[in-house]
Amino acid sequence: MKILTSLDRTEYAEIVLEHGLDEAARNPGTELHFLTVVPLEERDTNRVRAHLDALIREDLEAFGLTDQPFVIHVRHGRPAFEVSVLAIELGVDLLVIGRFHVPSEADIILNAVDCPVLVVGIDGPELAPQCPLCKRVRAESEGEQLFCVRHAGDRVPDLVTRLPPSTIVGGTFW
Repeated sequence: MKILTSLDRTEYAEIVLEHGLDEAARNPGTELHFLTVVPLEERDTNRVRAHLDALIREDLEAFGLTDQPFVIHVRHGRPAFEVSVLAIELGVDLLVIGRFHVPSEADIILNAVDCPVLVVGIDGPELAPQCPLCKRVRAESEGEQLFCVRHAGDRVPDLVTRLPPSTIVGGTFW
């Protein structure tokens, strides 16, 4: 499994990091990638990289993953674009992002990637990882179909039984 955890430099980053590491702890042998996006004018990324390294190593220890190798990515640009591009480049199995403000870059990312995304909010995970095929089916059918073949099942609602037995019904509803 390959996990990309996107971290900003706010106080909420550690919450997102912990959810990403929790997923890694549940899946031994996971390839871990961490990304922070900095503004274009910020040229010295060594300080950012050192801060991330310290934060990640501390939490790796807390999750019992001290020997787990990881890669830190620091990119310049718009967060939604850079997160989406790296997730696609790496071909991740899970993208972990935060959504703590409205509007959020998370909304843009969700529409740009085609992989399961764990969105973490102030109260923990807001969305469970979604099936990429279900997402594609919804987009291609413009909402007519909600699920892929695997998740739709063979149950079709029997809408006929919901109709009144005749068109002459004594109630005021019909």
